[in-house]
Amino acid sequence: SVYLSALVAAFGGFVCGFDTGAISGIMAIPVFKTYFFTPTNMVYFQGFILALFLMTAAIGSLLSGFCCDRFSRKYSIIASAAIFCAGIFFQILGQDVTILLIGRAIGGFGAGLMSNAIALYHSEIAPPDIRGRLISFFTLMSLLGQVAGYFFTFYTSHWTSNWSWRAPWMFQITVCASCAILLNVLPFSPRWLIDHGYSEDALLVLAELHSTDVDDIAVQKEYEGIKSEIEFEQSLGHRTYSELFHGSNRKRTFISFFITISTSFTGSVAIWYYAPQIFMDAGMTDVSSSIAATGGTGILSFFATAVSLRWFVDDWGRKPIFLSGSVLMGVSMFVIGTMFSQYTVLDTNTGKVIVTNTCARGTIIAFIYIFTATFSSTYGIATFVYPAEIFNMRTRAKGLALSYSLNWVFSILIAYSVPLFITYTVSGLYFFFGTCCIICFIGCCFIPETKGRTLEEMEILF
Repeated sequence: SVYLSALVAAFGGFVCGFDTGAISGIMAIPVFKTYFFTPTNMVYFQGFILALFLMTAAIGSLLSGFCCDRFSRKYSIIASAAIFCAGIFFQILGQDVTILLIGRAIGGFGAGLMSNAIALYHSEIAPPDIRGRLISFFTLMSLLGQVAGYFFTFYTSHWTSNWSWRAPWMFQITVCASCAILLNVLPFSPRWLIDHGYSEDALLVLAELHSTDVDDIAVQKEYEGIKSEIEFEQSLGHRTYSELFHGSNRKRTFISFFITISTSFTGSVAIWYYAPQIFMDAGMTDVSSSIAATGGTGILSFFATAVSLRWFVDDWGRKPIFLSGSVLMGVSMFVIGTMFSQYTVLDTNTGKVIVTNTCARGTIIAFIYIFTATFSSTYGIATFVYPAEIFNMRTRAKGLALSYSLNWVFSILIAYSVPLFITYTVSGLYFFFGTCCIICFIGCCFIPETKGRTLEEMEILF
């Protein structure tokens, strides 16, 4: 039952992932570019379309703490799906760039609220021995959505009408609406129920999640542990954001901030959103083949995440995953940057910088694949798992809200800067991200391991 509940909640990850996969391909479709952009404003609007989505996602993420505490984790997830649907509707209308931007803004708010609420929900229904696996369901479904987005857009990119970019969003709104309906079958978080005085309902939910009855010893033990911890936290009085920066909470908060911010600076945002353009810079000659190559990275990342979810995140631990991911991603970025710095030439017909050397081109593509697989199996999973489990019940929703909103904010910076960065120096972009990965490795050497501990035991660890 706990697996089924986690999987249903993670279905929202498919919607978020599809948006990432679809928008990267849509922005490379010539019909879309001609309809919305001019040669003089293309670079500006390409960055702004992504940045606006991330900007409102940061706002949605920031407000998720209040929404999840006040209206429940379950209803916050459902509301986020409905908001996302409204945003996609405006994107489909797309009469001009203003309507498109309104749609991206609304959709971004829904995505920010959804990603936080789902991670929070997963962390509170999961037993400690499989918590990493269940929280990672969101990442797995997100990657599945990205793959679907890439290949759906690849198929429609051959069309010569405006349906080439509208059709992917038509599919997305159908899935999102279905998701909003399906989410109603989810049980409430037992910790939220106890926190709001519904103790008997919480006991029933725990029994349901364990697929047993309320008299089961394991259910009673977990129930009493959660209840006593929450009662103690409630005795401390009114909850405020300032608590995140006092006592043992300060350490948790800053570690969580470091993890979510560093994730943005690994280079993953640049790869996910601009992969088709990167492949074309590496020498691919048409949009469809670059979108197909991007879809290949999504497929590889999906399987890498599935392997990590099954064997690494709960068995190996969070800290080793962060450290190994930093090393492999850093190496990948430095290799890609070296290839671009040594083998780029100026195409006199288009005025663009491309790679003509076959070996260099193959090396760039190979290490982009290595990077995406590494990120998905390490940071892509652990970034959602670690912050969601280190906060106590009193500060968890607010701590995640601030942490993930910072991730969105710095993703905005990256998404908006990449097109401008590439305009002036292609190789410098990858050297920058490679250096950031080194810093990530050093920082992760000092974080405590949380594998196998209950949420209530985090008080002892910190």
